[in-house]
Amino acid sequence: MSRRNKKPAACILCGILPDRQVYQNGSWQYYQCGKCGLVSLHPLPSEDEVLKAYDNYLPVKSNEIDCWQNMIAPVVDASANLVLENSKTDGIRLLDIGCGYGFFLKKMVQYGWQVEGIEVSRPGRDYARRELGLCIHAKSLEAMAFPSEQFDVVTLFYVIEHVHNPALVLKEVYRILKPNGMLLLRWPHSTPVVKVLGPLAPKIDIYHTPFHLYDFNPTAMTKLVARVGFSAVQHLIGGYTLPKKRLHRLCSIIFGRLAQGIYQVSAGSLLLPGVSKTTIAHK
Repeated sequence: MSRRNKKPAACILCGILPDRQVYQNGSWQYYQCGKCGLVSLHPLPSEDEVLKAYDNYLPVKSNEIDCWQNMIAPVVDASANLVLENSKTDGIRLLDIGCGYGFFLKKMVQYGWQVEGIEVSRPGRDYARRELGLCIHAKSLEAMAFPSEQFDVVTLFYVIEHVHNPALVLKEVYRILKPNGMLLLRWPHSTPVVKVLGPLAPKIDIYHTPFHLYDFNPTAMTKLVARVGFSAVQHLIGGYTLPKKRLHRLCSIIFGRLAQGIYQVSAGSLLLPGVSKTTIAHK
């Protein structure tokens, strides 16, 4: 990915210039909007550069795929329960954008849902088709040009922070959802951890520079989702991942359980900063 203009652009949500640099890795810089708190990568790579980078983004070795499945399993289970409990339509059609290897889709098939996926990374797409027998599209959401009001639920797991224009993607999601259809987003909230780590942050690189184009917080995510037209926006903890590395797994378990406990004790009013969030909303 090339680095062109180093001058930070205006916040995609507020339209004001970000006033604080929170992270730098080489020539890549992340700036935070002083109004909504959205963190954005500068300079942004082009959309073609992003798509090219993701063609082989996912690992291909079977042991690595198994690790990926184990890592995401708690989030898959929690998200499946959220869909079953919160879907407001009578249908069972679901689209997962950026579906990876298809593990969430396979879980929903077990519940009798009719599913489709979109995955631009070839290893994930090939595995989901070959090993799980799923219908997976290689084109982007916009290029698919689905008819309006086709799906009861659309999900995006760790995708929204990677896309060049999050609002445009969610507008298309809104269009293809049926009335009362449900959106489910899973996204990282990395900036609080980056700020705590300070000079150590580039060594861990939680932003996965330059793959994370944005880092959302609940305020910014609410603003984005509501602007597109969704209502009843709700942010949850929604489980936690189980990384392969022992220290990373231990941290994820500790902070994931702490976050879930705080969320439950506060009746959903407190979300621990720095841990991934799940957002649900309806059309």
